[in-house]
Amino acid sequence: MTFTGCGLERINVFKRLLYVFLLFLPASCSIIDEDREGCDIDFSIHYEVTLKTNLSTQVQTVLRSRFETEVADLLEDSLKNIFREYANDVDLSFYVGQDIAQHIDTVLGGNQRVYEMELEANDYRHLALANIQEENEVKIQNIAHVNSSQLSQQLGDTIVGHNTGLFSARKDMNVTGTQDQNFDVTLYMVNSASILVVRTDKVAYNDIKVYSTDFADGFLVNDSVFTFNSNPIVRDYRVTSPPVEREVFYTVTFPSDSTALAAHSHTRAVVGSDDDQTGADEEERIWRKYIYVTLPNGSITRTVINVREPLRAGEVMIIYAFMREDGSIFSPNVEVTTSVKLDWKPGQVINPSV
Repeated sequence: MTFTGCGLERINVFKRLLYVFLLFLPASCSIIDEDREGCDIDFSIHYEVTLKTNLSTQVQTVLRSRFETEVADLLEDSLKNIFREYANDVDLSFYVGQDIAQHIDTVLGGNQRVYEMELEANDYRHLALANIQEENEVKIQNIAHVNSSQLSQQLGDTIVGHNTGLFSARKDMNVTGTQDQNFDVTLYMVNSASILVVRTDKVAYNDIKVYSTDFADGFLVNDSVFTFNSNPIVRDYRVTSPPVEREVFYTVTFPSDSTALAAHSHTRAVVGSDDDQTGADEEERIWRKYIYVTLPNGSITRTVINVREPLRAGEVMIIYAFMREDGSIFSPNVEVTTSVKLDWKPGQVINPSV
């Protein structure tokens, strides 16, 4: 498959990632002494982490041809820590009413584990997270109360993307204390990846930088709702280095909103009035990528890619584009529009100043 006519691709494939086994004992039982009278009932919970996006399948079906093997290899290697077949750590909270009753925070290292803990018979609200400890840009906060537990992105006008896939689940658990019970909890990915592949051909340029914006900045675990209190600019990671025929960038973030109207309710103005664009592009876009190309004469061309399809949790989107001689970027996909500013200077950006 070549670039022609292929602007934005996505795929949803369910894939198992992790099993974690925990052994729950009635609170009246001793887990230290060998005397287990009255403790002949064990309660087990079985976790299955499920990832909704299979990058390997997408790379195989979309990128892998005799012309795209190198790009596919680069993407698979760069994103292997994001879309992988194991979880590094789990954070498990059990609530009675609003308050936390039990909490497990442990590193798995990709291995199956068995834990013993005391858990009284009760009705629990269970919140589960995976891969939080190894993610520098996202922290879990306010776990003492079920409705306040959240994943919060680090603050800043310009930030780096996530370095791992984050997973979450919520489940009501009625532990009776009178019979064996098994609970299945499936964790789903709460962040996403967007990939930009730019075909440069023989265009002369000195540098290229990519930023993305219009994504959530937090996640309320119990409600499974994303928050949009701020709108940082996210630096895309550059996979390639010149001279190459195709530049490859990616960023991993929380998802975008689902509609253009919702997105505009929380995003700030970032495009100057002197840009070569139409009002329809700005009205219909949901999220954006900013591309800055430095030409040999020192001038900078800025292209804004307006994406009119939402980037949902657990998804990968690949945007194909072409670089023109003036440094502007063009994408052929119908769900992507672009606006271009030639001879761009940082002072011409309203907000933020990148």
